[in-house]
Amino acid sequence: MSKKEKKTTEEELTEEIIEPIEIPSDDNKSETVVVDKAEEYKDLLQRLQAEFDNYRKRTLESSKTARNDGINEMIMELLPIMDSFERGIASLDDSAKSGMELICKQMNNLFTKYGVEVIASVGEAFDPNVHHAIAQSEDPDNAGKIVEEFQKGYKRNNKVLRAALVKVAQ
Repeated sequence: MSKKEKKTTEEELTEEIIEPIEIPSDDNKSETVVVDKAEEYKDLLQRLQAEFDNYRKRTLESSKTARNDGINEMIMELLPIMDSFERGIASLDDSAKSGMELICKQMNNLFTKYGVEVIASVGEAFDPNVHHAIAQSEDPDNAGKIVEEFQKGYKRNNKVLRAALVKVAQ
C-alpha cells in the first residue's frame, strides 16, 4: 500500500469516527449534540479500556496455566526416574549408595523448589482422591487405613500428579 493510499484510508477512517459538527453560535441545540457526542466517545473509550484490561488479565492467566501445565508434565516424566533411584538405593551396598543418595537428594530439592509434595500414605486413612488401592489385608484394628505403600504418590499445588499405590486394611 502506497503512502497516498494509506493516507486516504486514514482520512476516510478519521471522517467515519469523528464526524464534523458545525456549531452555530446562537443555537443551543447544536451545543447539546456536541455534548452528546463527547459523552458517546467517552463511553466508547471506557468500554475499550475495560475490554483491553480484561484481555490482558485473560492472557496473563492463560500463560500462567500453560506454564504450570508444562512444569507438571515435566515432573511426571521425572517421577519414574526418582522411583528407580530409590529402588537402587535400597539394593546397593554402602560404597555406591552415597552417590545415589546424593542424586536422590538433588531430585528432592528440585521437587521442593517447584512445590511438589509426597502424598502421606502409611498409617493414614484411605482417600480415593490421592490413593489408589491395589491390595487389601485383613486387619480389624486398622480398618480403612493404609498399611503398606507400593509406590509414592506426588502432588503439586493441590493437584495430584500421581496417586500413591497402597494396600488398605479391611
